[in-house]
Amino acid sequence: MDEGIFVRLRDCFSAGYTLPQYCVDNGIKKPLFVSEKKYEQLLWEIHVQFRYDKRILASFCFIDAPTDDVKNFASFSILTALQIENISEINPSYFDATILFTTQKVNVKGRVIPIGALASYFSRKTYDVIPTLHFLQRYPGVKLFLTNFPTPARYEGGSEFNLQLPDGAVILKKIREGKGTHIETPFDKFGYTNDDVKILLKLPDIQENLDGSTMISDDNHPLVRIKNNKRTTAYQPEKFLNKIYIFGTCHHYGVNAPFDKTIESYLQQMLNENNLSYRVENEGQIYFGRYQDIFYNLNKITPKPGDIIFLFLQHYFELPESGFPFFDVSDAFDPPYDYKEVYCTKGHVNELGYKALAEKYFDFLTANNFFRDKEFNYPLPPPPPPHRYGIPPQYERGDSASFQNAELDAYKQTLRAKKVPIGAIVMNCNPFTLGHRALVEYAAAQVVKLYIFVVEEDKSIFPFADRIELVKQGVKDLSNVEVLPSGKFIISQQTFSGYFNKAELQDAVVDSSEDVEIFGREIAPTLGITVRFAGEEPTDNVTRQYNETMREILPRYGVEFREIPRKAFDGEPISASSVREALKRGDFDRIKELVPATTLLYLRGRHSVTK
Repeated sequence: MDEGIFVRLRDCFSAGYTLPQYCVDNGIKKPLFVSEKKYEQLLWEIHVQFRYDKRILASFCFIDAPTDDVKNFASFSILTALQIENISEINPSYFDATILFTTQKVNVKGRVIPIGALASYFSRKTYDVIPTLHFLQRYPGVKLFLTNFPTPARYEGGSEFNLQLPDGAVILKKIREGKGTHIETPFDKFGYTNDDVKILLKLPDIQENLDGSTMISDDNHPLVRIKNNKRTTAYQPEKFLNKIYIFGTCHHYGVNAPFDKTIESYLQQMLNENNLSYRVENEGQIYFGRYQDIFYNLNKITPKPGDIIFLFLQHYFELPESGFPFFDVSDAFDPPYDYKEVYCTKGHVNELGYKALAEKYFDFLTANNFFRDKEFNYPLPPPPPPHRYGIPPQYERGDSASFQNAELDAYKQTLRAKKVPIGAIVMNCNPFTLGHRALVEYAAAQVVKLYIFVVEEDKSIFPFADRIELVKQGVKDLSNVEVLPSGKFIISQQTFSGYFNKAELQDAVVDSSEDVEIFGREIAPTLGITVRFAGEEPTDNVTRQYNETMREILPRYGVEFREIPRKAFDGEPISASSVREALKRGDFDRIKELVPATTLLYLRGRHSVTK
């Protein structure tokens, strides 16, 4: 028995998908679990699931373990004895499904589910189906297709052919050993030099995020082009109505090909030639089996109705049964293509293969009219058990007052009144304006101590080093104010990437909950912050949604949220964007009314340098 199967099952249990729910989803009302004695601990864990979720009663048995062992196993129950019998002592035909935790032959009839099939179902459900369905619930109107990828095994002799292909690492080793002498490679027919091949075969660097997920690192090499942790798509239009996102593994990233010869770049070229107003985004990553990272990256985007998503998943071969629209590309390399011409290294294709796939994508979208307002009825994710872990909902976090002592609550309220108020503001300050200054003055007057976190991510017009210095200079007369960098934990590319792409997201629903959760759970208690201030946002939809998220989430962590009216000039709210517009015109008379003297001096100096 492969112990890795049990690891996968336990991983799925931890993610919230349990065996009682599996039975409900598959119409199993009387399950029997048959196991070898050595897997008794897993049976105990499953027993606990059924004890907490009382919709179904499960039975358990060993493959004729000694009776004494069975009794001993039942004796340490902390809830109720786990009743386990030997299989020879029961009638398996009484049960409507028998789930086998063994590779041994068991004499049972009827519906038999081997452990491998069970683990595959759980993995598909937990890693693929449920996260996708939750995503679609958040973004109605988005068209999502599950897809696959062609394999040499489809063709006669294809598997043997694939094994004979050179490995990328072997090619690189030969080039290094050649010491400048040209080494023949499968890329010669495309006109690439050995130096080019070294770049094309080098996998991108991987960086790990705070939550343990991974993404590719930026690389500006002319053949590679990775920006903002995703590969650039060539020929992207500046103006477009909707986007097409392609999520997947190294094939969808475009390994072995330059950035303008990927599936996405070829598809974008075809869309442009046919005057279809879509922008293609390459969301491919180098996962090395970490398919859960696909959903990390999926949940970073904020698509709008009419956008199209192609999603390559680990268990794609079983997914057409799940109710999702499915895009089958397994025949993309059939004649007139020669599959031997499109594969260049073991398991990987070249740019000719990517072009064939792009044609398949384009034909699929146009032939089925998916560019129009076609709607799909996606299935709903399975409901949670009636009482999660057996705990009534009113006792879960956020609604615990029902079992707390009223007198104790009143006493704690008097203690809270003694807490020293400490405030926080998070600002980008691109650049620091009188509007920022007005917010700081108001907040500083309300608290004993005020922290200003300046967004450290360098994705603004003015560099972080300049922005934080302007804030320090602009508030240095306020003795209870301290200016700090936000680091990677407050409004960063990792916690709230949409903040740095606001222009394209004004019509989108933006999820900034991760950023606010980190602030409430980790940052605020570290500094004793009790209130967070922000200016009202009358024009920017992304920032307005961020304020709404703070209003909803921060009180859960004991942090009050206060939204302050914006300071205005000539009837218009003062904003950093209005300062930047005036700077483009060189209108310093206007700028002088919008920024502190320290910012004005900086802008005059910067303007004289850039003229």
